Amino acid sequence: MNDRNLIKDAFECLDKSDEERILFCKKDHWIGYKAAVKLIEILEDKFEDPPQMRHEGLLIYGDSNNGKTAILKKMYSLHKVKLEPIQREDVITYEIPIIYFQAPTIPDESRLYSLILDELCVPYKHNDKIQTKAKLAEHYLHKLGTKMILIDEIHSALTGNLNKQRTFIDDLKQLSNRLSLTIILAGTREAHSALSIGSETGSRFPSLELPRWNNDRKFRSFIATYERCLPLKEASNLAENPDIINALFHQSEGLIGKTVNLLKKAAVKAIKSKREYIIVDDIEYLPKL
Repeated sequence: MNDRNLIKDAFECLDKSDEERILFCKKDHWIGYKAAVKLIEILEDKFEDPPQMRHEGLLIYGDSNNGKTAILKKMYSLHKVKLEPIQREDVITYEIPIIYFQAPTIPDESRLYSLILDELCVPYKHNDKIQTKAKLAEHYLHKLGTKMILIDEIHSALTGNLNKQRTFIDDLKQLSNRLSLTIILAGTREAHSALSIGSETGSRFPSLELPRWNNDRKFRSFIATYERCLPLKEASNLAENPDIINALFHQSEGLIGKTVNLLKKAAVKAIKSKREYIIVDDIEYLPKL
């Protein structure tokens, strides 16, 4: 009987070996906390937009390791290609309604189109001219019915030469205009600063900040929910232990990514110790040497 209300997969993992349970603890799990759920709702609303002359995109920004990538990948997983053939005008094709990739590390147009073509699984030559790649990318984005492009780590492409930065962003805006698709960006505060310089760019990519956690009821609720994903044989009751909550908050600095990593490491220690529940001494990001 699942009296601890573990998620189904974690409960089924309880009877497996320590090694298998440790691997399960290290897996990523989607936790629908309030801010994440709200952002997914916003992205879903944009995904369902009908074709229009000027699609409004979005910039999700915040500190590194604070859940932006998890949100984009969750959105991607909800709509990624299923490889089901579709017949259009007597031609069998496939739909790729959404693509996800990390921005190039410099504002390089050629690398941008290469990344798009890679996600669409379209063959091309890396030394092709920018115009050739751009036309190929636009052709297949249209043919494959792509409605949304998710670009992570956008701050990487907004460094160095300002003219190249502007050209890079202009390419994204023109791509959105010509194909009537929505472009979602995610990055750090530096990305927010860079995109806020021009009023037209700011209006095309309005920004939403994903803030750090506070040590409050929402944080405790997240911890309690995440504990349901850990196949430990004893309940840790993490959210009811002030010492553990304070240790998690202090060491994570309010960042969701670091919080999750701390919980994964603590669960592994609990299994290896044969104790099977987490104690405050398990809350340690790196071991003391």
